[in-house]
Amino acid sequence: MQTKNKTIRAFTLVEMLTTVAIIGILLAVLIPALSRVGQSARVVRQRAQFQTLEIALETFRNDTGDYPPSAWNTDRYGFYSASQRLAEAIVGRDGFGFHPRSEFHFIGEGYDDAGEQVPLYAPAVNLADNPDNVAARKGPYLELESARAVNLALYALDYSAFIGDLPSYVLADSFQSTRLTDGRRIGMPILYYRANRQRTDHSSVNLSGSTYDVRDAIGLSNDGLASVGNPPPPLSWNQDWFYDRTRNPNFTNRPYRAESFILHSAGPDGIFGTADDVFNFEEAN
Repeated sequence: MQTKNKTIRAFTLVEMLTTVAIIGILLAVLIPALSRVGQSARVVRQRAQFQTLEIALETFRNDTGDYPPSAWNTDRYGFYSASQRLAEAIVGRDGFGFHPRSEFHFIGEGYDDAGEQVPLYAPAVNLADNPDNVAARKGPYLELESARAVNLALYALDYSAFIGDLPSYVLADSFQSTRLTDGRRIGMPILYYRANRQRTDHSSVNLSGSTYDVRDAIGLSNDGLASVGNPPPPLSWNQDWFYDRTRNPNFTNRPYRAESFILHSAGPDGIFGTADDVFNFEEAN
């Protein structure tokens, strides 16, 4: 009986190595491209967050007559940064909106009709006992679920020793680059700078005469923790970078958004003052 020989087809070692090499080359090309697409999508999402904040700030100004202050002034505001005042203006110190008599102070006090300094932000459990307080509030100007407000006490367990019993919030950016003490991942605080329209310069050599003062962001370091005392601002190591990035190239010593405010995100790397930072304006470069 004659047996028919069967030919078995299989990959040779050379063919297999060639296929693996091709796949490796494709992955080397595609993975960075996909990473850039994902990063671009996060930047777009961050700019969308800035747009909602811009609308909220304009509504705040219509209700109160002006934007929130941003100057770092410990005599007037205590150790209460511009980012904290931004969150207070948009959602309130306790999520129930902004009180028009607020002094934007870290102890959360204002003045009653008799001119006496009184606490405005009672604990949430006692709000029912303060109907006049709640009725006077403006906002919140964003839904709490979309405001991305984060209590700074979640960044550091010892922060409560600095702010006392009152919660103090910042609005976090869209990049989940920071892990809170409770394990959740959240973005970095959004830095807020209000324009001083009476000033005409915009450079690191004349901070007090510049439309925007980089020192307004003092009190929040690169790890997102509030600082005690009088620390250097997050961008102090490269103040020229801030002024270069925010300068309008069409006008000498004039910034973008010279009439209103600048919002600043740390970007995907979670570090302020690097090339991937995001602002609420389109850069020329």
